[in-house]
Amino acid sequence: MARRKHREGQGLHKVLGVPALFSTAYGNVGSSIYYALGVVALSALGVTPLVFIATGMLFVTTAWSYAEATAMLPEAGGSSSFARRAFNEFVSFGAGWALMLDYIITIAISAFFVPNYLAVFWPVLKTWPANTIGGIATVIVLVLINVVGIKEAARLNIVLAVLDLMTQVLLMVLGVILLVAPKLLFAQVIWGVAPTWRQLIYGISIGTVAYTGIETVSNMAEEAARPDRDVPRAINYVLAAVLVVYAGISITALSAMPVKYNVMPVDKATGKTTEVAVVAKDPKMPNGPFVFKAAPPPGNPDDNVYLPAILKGSQWYVEPLSPTGPVYAQNGTDYTRLYGSQLGSVYREDPVVGIVNNLPSSLGWLEAILRPWVGILAATILIIATNAGLIGVSRLAYSMGQHRQIPPFLGRVHPKRLTPYVSIIMFGAVACILILPGSTALLADLYAFGAMISFTVAHVSVVWLRMREPELERPFRTPVNISIRGGRSIPVLSVIGGLGTFAVWCVVVATHAQGRMIGFIWMGVGLVTYVVYRKAKGYSLTKTVEKVVVPETMQADIDYDQILVPIVGSRITDEMMVLACQLATEKKSSIDGLYVIEVPLNLPLDARLVSERAKADKVLQAAGLIAQQFKVKFTPHVVTARQAGKAIVEEAIDRRSEVIILGTTRKRRIGNLVFGRTADFVLDHAQCEVLLDLVPKGYPTEGSAVLESGPQASRPRPLASEGERRGPPATK
Repeated sequence: MARRKHREGQGLHKVLGVPALFSTAYGNVGSSIYYALGVVALSALGVTPLVFIATGMLFVTTAWSYAEATAMLPEAGGSSSFARRAFNEFVSFGAGWALMLDYIITIAISAFFVPNYLAVFWPVLKTWPANTIGGIATVIVLVLINVVGIKEAARLNIVLAVLDLMTQVLLMVLGVILLVAPKLLFAQVIWGVAPTWRQLIYGISIGTVAYTGIETVSNMAEEAARPDRDVPRAINYVLAAVLVVYAGISITALSAMPVKYNVMPVDKATGKTTEVAVVAKDPKMPNGPFVFKAAPPPGNPDDNVYLPAILKGSQWYVEPLSPTGPVYAQNGTDYTRLYGSQLGSVYREDPVVGIVNNLPSSLGWLEAILRPWVGILAATILIIATNAGLIGVSRLAYSMGQHRQIPPFLGRVHPKRLTPYVSIIMFGAVACILILPGSTALLADLYAFGAMISFTVAHVSVVWLRMREPELERPFRTPVNISIRGGRSIPVLSVIGGLGTFAVWCVVVATHAQGRMIGFIWMGVGLVTYVVYRKAKGYSLTKTVEKVVVPETMQADIDYDQILVPIVGSRITDEMMVLACQLATEKKSSIDGLYVIEVPLNLPLDARLVSERAKADKVLQAAGLIAQQFKVKFTPHVVTARQAGKAIVEEAIDRRSEVIILGTTRKRRIGNLVFGRTADFVLDHAQCEVLLDLVPKGYPTEGSAVLESGPQASRPRPLASEGERRGPPATK
């Protein structure tokens, strides 16, 4: 049977089930622990587990809002699609453009942390520019995988997600047995000092980074086999896994690397601490942990450095910092206590490796096993996250292009692989550019800006659609609803979630300087592009441009890999050979040329028939020359049979032909024969498709340019009248 190949620009494949949706979303959400843990601990210190729990509750409301809206509107685009239905195209674009920034940062930050975890094998990968080169290489490989196809990418996600989830559970179990001490956890928190209130608020805004990614499931809904059922299930599974993992891992990490303080000298002129040189505690681990290069300032509990260190040339330093507590004088020098943890300093870029490195010394054998294992598995889950970001941004661009919010070429679907390859390549390249500086602070600042806008829009869209379209079918509803008149209801958790995500966005804008600047520039550039593009095309800024829906029966081209052409040396069969070569050239197909020698009943089938075989060789040789001109693979076959039609059908079966190209003349109907004995037999018995070319009256049928015989062999072909011109071949 011929292949049906989707034409470029048509829809995406509906191939994904719950495992693929869960693994992709978990790869995006669950992977955040590998970089968010260290970044949050830098600010939140001992309150880090509470920050993850609080932001996790906000994540629950967001996930359920996405589950309701996606099951109701299973279309790629996430909050952009929800806003289109609830409000208008302008709001939809704003949500989609903000979400696009979030996806690009997901790709960049996840890929950047891959080499940092692989530094357990090659320490140089934890330093710039090696980590940026490794991150860019990760993006490039995954771009190629995603261009090849969504099913290949989804299978990769499932395998890696299962392995990583098992590793995270193992670390939590080990932490509970060997490390966790409730008294130690409570002693690390000094409210207002460690952390300060400003640090806590900043930590909460960063903590939301850990849960961005749930919209990936929504963007893949258009490729889900059963979006009304599979999407809510996948989201609930992600909720359960992520909340348990984040709470367990953060508690284990702070038990292994507790919050402590360093006493640092204060410069009276600047009001900041002075720069202090530090060195690696173990020469085999040049990136830390660190100890003071000279004698530590008086009052330090030990030689260990708990504050972040930066590399200048070949020397590490604790850079000048602003005091967070009281400054006191001792022996004529001002000092202050600064609290920190190696979780947020030394292991900020590989915090889970830090857990393994700080297991009890008596378990050195276990550390030797777990350290490379965690390095590999952490890298794999970050690869999943990078992959999920590519999937999300490409499907979002596909949706926005379909609705003419951005130029449609950005969402163009590959004609063979059925993937939005233009956006995959383009936004993968943008992510590579963001990786180049090697700044985790910049990426973290940008991360939450776009996500909080999209989450807020998703919550508001769910609430508004409950009011505006209460009759709309909702396979899944968020829990806790208040019924009001007219059959309407208020989703309480969506209201709470919307207020929470908007509040976090306000904190991000107020406290994240780099994120605020670049975020507003991104939104400004997007809005200008949107207005200019829509105006240039004559589209309304608020009204939806309806997608042109091509019927499913018209979305596929037909490819024939193996073509069978019966040839007898007549003008008609010569032209059928040319037609077959034209089809084969376009589709890279192969042609079998068949010459059937019909043996009379008075002769045996193996009779020599010298003249007929000579004619067959000449005809097939000429056909081979035609195929050679078209650069098409051609295989000649000669068979003897009592009836040509039966031989053609049997050869088509034996050679697994997908189409028989047959030409015949218009004949006077005799009995049940419509096109003639051979053509009728092939049409009635062929197990593959048949293209039948029926020539009109007046068409020259005698002779062949190959054989140069017959009265009309060299006669010019007459033009048929308007009513007699040849139409397209008939198809069985």
